[in-house]
Amino acid sequence: MNDGPQAEGHPDRGEIERVIQELATGNSAARAAALRGGPLDPALAQLNALAEELAALRAFKAKAAARLSELTDVALAVASLDFSRKAEISRDVDELDGLAAGMNMMIEELQSSTAFVNNVLSAMPDALLVLEVDGSIKSANRAALELLGYSRDEILELPAERVLGEGAAASVIERLRQASRIANEASALVTREGAEVPVALSASTLRGPQDELLGLVLVARDVTERKRAEEERERLEAAVRRQARMLMELSTPLIPISDGTVVLPLVGALDEDRATQVTETLLRGITAHRARVAILDVTGVSGVDQQVASALLRAVRATRLIGAQVVLTGIRAEVARTMTALDIELGGVVTCGTLKDGIAYAEDAGQAAAGRERRSAR
Repeated sequence: MNDGPQAEGHPDRGEIERVIQELATGNSAARAAALRGGPLDPALAQLNALAEELAALRAFKAKAAARLSELTDVALAVASLDFSRKAEISRDVDELDGLAAGMNMMIEELQSSTAFVNNVLSAMPDALLVLEVDGSIKSANRAALELLGYSRDEILELPAERVLGEGAAASVIERLRQASRIANEASALVTREGAEVPVALSASTLRGPQDELLGLVLVARDVTERKRAEEERERLEAAVRRQARMLMELSTPLIPISDGTVVLPLVGALDEDRATQVTETLLRGITAHRARVAILDVTGVSGVDQQVASALLRAVRATRLIGAQVVLTGIRAEVARTMTALDIELGGVVTCGTLKDGIAYAEDAGQAAAGRERRSAR
């Protein structure tokens, strides 16, 4: 092919090379001369078509880059739980518009799910705190804010020690690293004013796909009222025990009837506790009044069984050990039959049918003892 000047009206090879070079450097606006009539016209026409395609491609690429940047911004906003951003849909209805429409649908579903979860957390009666791995507070529900007295802005990013107490947060984090769960443990939270609120604390870990620790979830149930109820119940139980002791003492009254003689009338049923009380009352009374004779009147005892008989025998033995004599009165016929059937031996114990007989016996015994003492004194 001749490289010299071309015939008039025909582009030369140098012009073609210039157009190709401009296209290669990105100047898609370059156009070849629309000359006609020469053998090189078809090549120039193809170069013009290629230039137009390159220009359209570069325009689409710039538009796609802008759209992708916008979609990336929307995705980042959604990741930070900002659902106010929506992807724009153009009139072209191309692949990117389909992606934008799908993203908007996903945002609406996430927004609905997040709102539902937030409503559930807000409705929880227990305080909920979410902690970062470093122990700072990332999130708190309404119950936690009301219990601790903080606003949402105030509590976020606070160190957990401010609400769990000095050293407690580090202890909880370390224990969760090992056990992954704490359930209903007695603890306390510290309010904004510094007051301690007793709580039942439960905690668990948030972990990622590789089991890495992402955070901690704490659930605290205010047990102030329960603790008050327990304290009140303990106070009432103590009062009941005091009253029971008082009633037991009143039900076992020791009556001194003369110098050296005391009477202990028993009324009602005898159980283990009351039997112990009878023995203690009898021993204290004999010691306090320096009695030589103690009358146990069982006229009012509702029934005698092995337990009651054993209690009476223990009282008799204890009385003898401190040097006093026991007189048992008021044994009714049915009581005597029961004691006989149980083979209960009352050897060495003076028994009288009535309290009156017992008192008469005690007086005679006292006078006899006094006479012996006078004779000994002479």
